[in-house]
Amino acid sequence: MLTEDQSKAWERDGFFVIRGYADPEIGLRMEREVVDAIRREPPELHQGEVGYVAEGTLLIQPEAKSMTRTGHPEDLISKIFNPHLSGTAKEFAFGEGAADIVSDLLGPDIDIFQSQFIFKNPGAWGQPWHQDSFYFPFDQQPQVGLWLAISEATLENGCLSVLPGSHREPVHAHVPDGRLGANQGYQEIVDHDMSGAVPMLMQPGDLLVFHSFLMHRSEDNRSSSRRSAMVYHYGRAGTKMLRELSLAQNFINRWMPVRRAA
Repeated sequence: MLTEDQSKAWERDGFFVIRGYADPEIGLRMEREVVDAIRREPPELHQGEVGYVAEGTLLIQPEAKSMTRTGHPEDLISKIFNPHLSGTAKEFAFGEGAADIVSDLLGPDIDIFQSQFIFKNPGAWGQPWHQDSFYFPFDQQPQVGLWLAISEATLENGCLSVLPGSHREPVHAHVPDGRLGANQGYQEIVDHDMSGAVPMLMQPGDLLVFHSFLMHRSEDNRSSSRRSAMVYHYGRAGTKMLRELSLAQNFINRWMPVRRAA
């Protein structure tokens, strides 16, 4: 059950943080598993592809910005979609703790439909201001995101920033990220005052729970180390699309039931 403070923060701000939610070793296991998958099928085997499928289910998205490689294929990766389909990431996604949080917010019948392991490698740009529901054209709104810190998230290494209370607004118009080297699909909100933004400084194992209408962005990584995170997106069972998605979007939205009312 959510605490009274968490419920109030959700209604007021559109997010809350649970400090020390998970053993940091769980996140490190997730990272090792996705890194192993990348090394078994590195970007060199898929030259020129914006994203490629590895091991039948993982969609691997290289960093679009020119990066300096330091010796391993994961140094050039932006994110991996679909880790919730197997391994430690799946165990976490379907665990009682995560299901309890999401059920308290969305109701008893919930599905997971997307997950991303985020590699914010040194030198990588952040993602501009956006609302996740812009990418989720579903008939049932909102969705709930769980953002698990694998490494420390700081101002220097590209932490998230959020705009408290922005979840009470509709989904705004988004325009393509115009930066040369921006990752595929990045869109941004340009019609809103973001001066009230708050940085999300996180320690390994901290969990950010956030509303899909909440405006948020990530900063550039100006440090010498990776900022890693695992992100899950949940929706209500029976959710339907309001418009056709691209083949890539259909691939990364992999709906699976998490909990049903007894």
